Amino acid sequence: MRIIIKYDPYNRLGNRMFQYAFGVILAKKYNCELYCNEGLPNFGIAPSLPEDESNRERLPDGVFRISKNAFRSRDMGEQYFDFSTVEDFDGDIVIDSWVQKSEYYIDHQDFLREIFGIKKIEPINEDSLVLHIRGTDYNTLGFFLGYEFYKNLIQDSGFTKIKIVTDDPVNETVNRLVEEGCELVTSGVSEFSVSGDRSALDDFKTLLYSENIAISQSSFSWWAAFLGYHKKIIFPYTTTNDKAMWPEKPLPDDTDLFFDFNNTSVKYIS
Repeated sequence: MRIIIKYDPYNRLGNRMFQYAFGVILAKKYNCELYCNEGLPNFGIAPSLPEDESNRERLPDGVFRISKNAFRSRDMGEQYFDFSTVEDFDGDIVIDSWVQKSEYYIDHQDFLREIFGIKKIEPINEDSLVLHIRGTDYNTLGFFLGYEFYKNLIQDSGFTKIKIVTDDPVNETVNRLVEEGCELVTSGVSEFSVSGDRSALDDFKTLLYSENIAISQSSFSWWAAFLGYHKKIIFPYTTTNDKAMWPEKPLPDDTDLFFDFNNTSVKYIS
């Protein structure tokens, strides 16, 4: 058995981290080889390619040759994975879905911190709530949570000092919140890259190392929450259907990312 990570070319950094992390967990579970044609360069993870590709079928992207009986995770769904299906499987497992369910990762937190090179350091912004606002494509996709949601979250959080990191610093909601006293501590997107540009990685580190954070419905900020050592994490949930990326009552193939270590996490529901 081999584990092969196959990124969607349009997936951004957070989604790629999910695919890579899931592949690493599978490779460890079944004691088999892991291959990924792009790696995760922002975390010092280089591409890993098989040395011998003889007698194997070529994937559409022309990078790997896989066994003819290969199993693709997307055959199960976008998020759901049935581990029993691949027990004693003799072939390649291609991770080409998002597999965004916290239950797959909770028991591997320290292991994944090691994989991504996360060290425990003294927290920053101890007296503040660092709020991640995901804009850009969320504005057009209908997933942007909006000014009222963030305004209410801030008022209900109990924090008087709010710092904002965002991929969309010219967003009207961000500007209004800054005018009302929030501090913008981001430079936004300087040069878009699916792997994350320097500004994105600076934002990731701010979220990762801040003591108290409120994440967006974003795999990018979810990973900063999951890998960090936080005192409080606020998860956003909304009952508005067109914005409910993280449903309160997820179905088997829905994204389900809430986690709570040592009573650090809360759901904020509009």
